[in-house]
Amino acid sequence: MENSQGKLYNLGNLEEISGGSNEFVNEMIKLFITQSENTITGFEQAIENKNYKVIRDLAHQIKPSIDNIKITSLMPVIREVEHLAEMENQSEDLSSKIMEVNTGLKNVIFQLQAELIERK
Repeated sequence: MENSQGKLYNLGNLEEISGGSNEFVNEMIKLFITQSENTITGFEQAIENKNYKVIRDLAHQIKPSIDNIKITSLMPVIREVEHLAEMENQSEDLSSKIMEVNTGLKNVIFQLQAELIERK
């Protein structure tokens, strides 16, 4: 779900805790991008190997970041991935949810990279 500017995220929380520091916000964006790229790669490998512990751990690690920059479209999905992985659910549902998260993260990464260019 996009906000009024067409963004899949909201940096309000980051801007609030930054104390007005653009440098802080930019660093947090870069950190999120790196974490997301690692999560995408990790999910792809873990689903291929049916490694539910890794899937659960990756979902658990990225969840607060998704919440913090308010990617509302992924908030319920990442929780579902974590839950399904905990249950070692081998259904197609887990696979499709991971694909949904990965696609969402790739779209947000694309938008955040553009945001970083605009913020300079």
